[in-house]
Amino acid sequence: MLFKDVIGQEEIKERLIASAQSGRVSHAQLFAGSTGAGTLALALALTQYLLCTGEKRGDACGTCPECRKMQKLIHPDVHFVFPVVKSAKVKSPVSDEYAREWREMLLRSPYVDMEDWLASMGADENAQALIYTEESGNILRKLSLKSFESEYKVMIIWQPEKMSPECANKLLKILEEPYPNTVFLLVAERPEAMLKTILSRAQRVNVPPLSQGDIADELVARKRLTREAAEEAAHVAAGSWLKAVRMLEETEEDAYNQEKFVQMMRLCWERKMLPVNEFVNEIASLGREREKSFLAHCLCMLRENFARNFGIDRIVYMTGRERQFSTRFSPYVHEGNIVRLYEEFERAYGDVTRNGNGKIIFTDLCIKVMQNIRP
Repeated sequence: MLFKDVIGQEEIKERLIASAQSGRVSHAQLFAGSTGAGTLALALALTQYLLCTGEKRGDACGTCPECRKMQKLIHPDVHFVFPVVKSAKVKSPVSDEYAREWREMLLRSPYVDMEDWLASMGADENAQALIYTEESGNILRKLSLKSFESEYKVMIIWQPEKMSPECANKLLKILEEPYPNTVFLLVAERPEAMLKTILSRAQRVNVPPLSQGDIADELVARKRLTREAAEEAAHVAAGSWLKAVRMLEETEEDAYNQEKFVQMMRLCWERKMLPVNEFVNEIASLGREREKSFLAHCLCMLRENFARNFGIDRIVYMTGRERQFSTRFSPYVHEGNIVRLYEEFERAYGDVTRNGNGKIIFTDLCIKVMQNIRP
């Protein structure tokens, strides 16, 4: 991937290129931020720039053998580590088992999230992707080898916050005593969940959300939208190219989450426990990742409905479908209950993540919503 293909983030691109040109490339760099803002895309672009043997000025040449291999993600000196799921087909849960699926996904677009990756793996609905202890042996084996073709060996670790404690501790030892000409690029959405000792040994690159103008420009160029439609979509995307694309191609899951959010709020307002029980049974049967997706959508909708009460459209990020329900619902999300509602949904999200019983979690959540939406 070339830097010119990365959307926006011009200041970060210039900084990365300058460090590479000066030869002052940190052996461990942490790209912190949303993948929709371009963290993984920047890591891939920096990797290609480091490996390029052609004429490099403001970007990699894109034509040398190393660039061509990197563009196909088959360069022998580039290694990937990412969360994987256990299954009957996979004997050892390491990244190499899913190398083909990973490559195919990134070749479509480097702007991806865990939802995309689970779908690419064909993971079970209840599966949770992690970087298991077995991966540490794989990392040590790969980095102990000499470089095949390039001056650098690059290890890109996507979502290192999902590492098992054992794997994280072994990675820490490598970061403390790195192999020569080895570069670690950690791409994290929640760096606060990583070991502090790893954070202290990595140069942090904070990747902010994309500007509305950058997203709108790309939507006009890539998706052939009118400027007005692009501006509207870019505003709702709130700095994420991934969200902007998904909004244009609204998935069944997005529509389902909004439908169930509306149903939940109406049932809790009416306080009809029998329909609530039927609703809970349906949500609890979705599988853990779908439950988390639904709760994340609810948290987003609570924020947007609360913000709408201030009457400042530029801080409200809702689609037309979401605004339709918000017109009558938003007054019921106010300063008197927003904190308690948010805490209850966050608690439910945490309980689902920890493999709690879905029926108990969502029944309790609905009761708490009843108490706060309509005291």
